[in-house]
Amino acid sequence: MTLLVDKTAVVTGAAAGIGAAIAERLAEAGAKVVLTDVNADQGEALAARLGARGLDASFIRCDVGDLDSVAAMTAQAIAAHGRIDVLVNNAGVTRKIPILDLTPADWDWIQGINTRGLFFCMQGFARHMKEMQGGAIVNIASIAGKGAKATSNASYAASKAAAIVMSRIAANELGRHGIRVNSVCPGATRTVLLDALERANPTGFKAMLDDTALGRFATPRDIADAVLFLASDLASSITGQSLNVDNGLMWD
Repeated sequence: MTLLVDKTAVVTGAAAGIGAAIAERLAEAGAKVVLTDVNADQGEALAARLGARGLDASFIRCDVGDLDSVAAMTAQAIAAHGRIDVLVNNAGVTRKIPILDLTPADWDWIQGINTRGLFFCMQGFARHMKEMQGGAIVNIASIAGKGAKATSNASYAASKAAAIVMSRIAANELGRHGIRVNSVCPGATRTVLLDALERANPTGFKAMLDDTALGRFATPRDIADAVLFLASDLASSITGQSLNVDNGLMWD
């Protein structure tokens, strides 16, 4: 499948989990993929593995929680490739924190990466895409941002609600420049992070699994397929939308 041939895509948080699956899927679809992550060892290793398969992948270290790092990564990616056609804002953090135990430091850590970092990654590449008169941005949100009960903490849910809303506002403002902006809202997805959250709240996760229409959790590849669709011309008339990939847990 060559849906993204002659396109260049940047994927944040691409060293492992959902981000790695997205980077791999976009590369398989023909894109030149720039992987970014705070974990340079894992990110460079993944880029090398993709390259060994004949796929076009490179790595730039970026700490999305550090706006200087975001700006440097944005400039480096644009300088290296001349044009960035797709941005996937996947970088994010969370851990299980009961609402009565959530501290200001916890709040700032999550919001600094999931909300502030996502926004300024989007803004930086949107400025470039405006000059290029086109592009596609996919922000990875979560059904937690739509009110799913079994979430890791309140700050995480708030950050993902912000991702959905920011995507809609960006879609409205940037559409005149040929830029589409959508969000993908995973449900529980089988990653190392999910396994840790499940151990912290096994009862809640069992209830969530029982509530899904398909009786299973998603895989990172499931999320990557949705991102590929929204990033490609197959979704050329789709913008400002939030697509759930949750095996039928929520219907909005």
